[in-house]
Amino acid sequence: MTRGSPTTPAKNYNMKTIKKGIDKKEYIVSKKKNGIKYWKRLKPLEKQCLKNFEIKLGSNLSEYKKGRYVSYKQALAITYSQVLKKQPKCSKYISSRKFKKSKTKTKKSKTKTKKSKTKK
Repeated sequence: MTRGSPTTPAKNYNMKTIKKGIDKKEYIVSKKKNGIKYWKRLKPLEKQCLKNFEIKLGSNLSEYKKGRYVSYKQALAITYSQVLKKQPKCSKYISSRKFKKSKTKTKKSKTKTKKSKTKK
């Protein structure tokens, strides 16, 4: 079994950097749960999702510069929603943690009232 990924280590690159490996296939930099970066083979659907996202982001940023959107963050959020609406399977590849729904727990504060007893 031979190494097919690029010869340079993934830690030298930013996340989502795409390079060709020794086996002439494309690899992307990903991160494990413990923070270590590694080369992951780029799937065709992932490549298509990233390409569509970049195209949409470019068009939405040009509309932002024209004044259609209030901020860069709004243009980015609209890009995510447009791409995910068109291709729901892309949520696995382009979603960031900010846009995933998370359960938030709210703590209710308990107030204890003490009654004072008066002695006569």
